[in-house]
Amino acid sequence: MKEKQNNRPSKAVKRFMKSMNCSQAVLETFASSFGIEVKTARRIAAAFAGGMGRGSECGAVTGALMVIGMRYGKTKSEDPKADEKTFAKAAEFIKEFKARHIQVRCSALLGTNMGTPEGINKAEQMGYFISRCPNYVSTSVEILDKLLD
Repeated sequence: MKEKQNNRPSKAVKRFMKSMNCSQAVLETFASSFGIEVKTARRIAAAFAGGMGRGSECGAVTGALMVIGMRYGKTKSEDPKADEKTFAKAAEFIKEFKARHIQVRCSALLGTNMGTPEGINKAEQMGYFISRCPNYVSTSVEILDKLLD
């Protein structure tokens, strides 16, 4: 992760605007750093949009947590220090995201219940996926660029 890219946030936003969901856009942006094909990253993150599948944490946040897991997650059961580092980085990410946006829940960020068809329609009609979500995607990638060492 040493190759910090100043344009990574804008690349993630472009991915998002090209019909990828927020979680996909974040994970895809870092996929090649972990040797993951873009197609595979898209599938992994596909169900996390709209607040972990529509109703919970923001997909950009969950995409970022997947990236943190890819970087720091343990691969051996006897490696408790990896868990500590992973959870510390996740907590740091969430703290920074909340400092910028107050919330991590999709419904709170968009001001509508993403767990209902009516809520999704409202977000679409109000243009929130264009006016708000790109900022959450960009923020997530910016924070990751600072956190990953």
